[in-house]
Amino acid sequence: MASSVKSTATDVIPFEQFKLPPVGHAVSGVVGSTIANLFIYPLDISTTRLQLENKTKKRGIVEVITSIYKEGGFKALYAGLGADTLATVLSSFIYFYCYTALRNVQEKLNTNLGNKAQLNVAQELFLGAEAALISRFFTTPVSNVTTRLQTAGKECKGFKQTVRDIYEERGGLKGFWTGYRASILLVSNPSITYFVFEKAKAFYLRAYKKTSLGSVEVFLLSALAKTVATMVTYPFIFIRTNMVAETSDAKGKGKGTPVDKKEGMIALMKHVIQRDGPAGLYKGMRAQITKGFFNQGIMYMIKDRVASYLALAFYTSMILKRRALQQ
Repeated sequence: MASSVKSTATDVIPFEQFKLPPVGHAVSGVVGSTIANLFIYPLDISTTRLQLENKTKKRGIVEVITSIYKEGGFKALYAGLGADTLATVLSSFIYFYCYTALRNVQEKLNTNLGNKAQLNVAQELFLGAEAALISRFFTTPVSNVTTRLQTAGKECKGFKQTVRDIYEERGGLKGFWTGYRASILLVSNPSITYFVFEKAKAFYLRAYKKTSLGSVEVFLLSALAKTVATMVTYPFIFIRTNMVAETSDAKGKGKGTPVDKKEGMIALMKHVIQRDGPAGLYKGMRAQITKGFFNQGIMYMIKDRVASYLALAFYTSMILKRRALQQ
């Protein structure tokens, strides 16, 4: 790919050293996330249902998918897809744009201080968490609407009515940020994922003396990274889902865990532990790992390919601009 682009001036960096700008990473992330979301959405909605089931129900992911299908066919398996796709697009664009921009700034800062440009462990995790925090602030309202739509079943009222319900039940606009404090704790999830992926990638390339990863290798390493991150942060994923899904008529219907809304996340965690023991915070984790494995693997595999083509497009555009200036 690099050999097809020729430098037109001595000050033009080689293609191998060219860095795709933040907007390029943001666009490739959106494309990868959106396509992956379409593939794994039935797993997503089934995982959400599993996290909200009573302890007496011990069903697997296949049983839940089957039961949702019986509710209304394929349409039921994709309930809330529009809202979830919107949340996915916003989340991916903001996260990858912010992370890449912050990473570039940190690398320059490291160089100016006389250190290696490469980020250390603390910097990797901090920047990933910072980007995720910014992303979640803007996407939490849409994500909350999506969770309600996924758990409504036959009682699904549609996007607009769900928005009205949340507004009325949660005391206005602030209700759309229900679970945001739990989301703040979850900002470590994407940063851990990205960190593990980058370290595993570097180790793999070194061990096998390669310069780049193939599509299958990207899939497996990114899926592994997401699995590690999910195992570390799952209790907060579980708590957030229950907080968001809880409605005024939740008691006795299996839609979230009834709890005093004023007490929030800590009260809900205590309630779950008292009722089900510490293991209760890990209900549905296998389904979450399965969903994350395929979602992250597909997303990174597509993102990596799209980023390669975008890098070529941006680099070619830069060459053409410089050529035009020289004429």
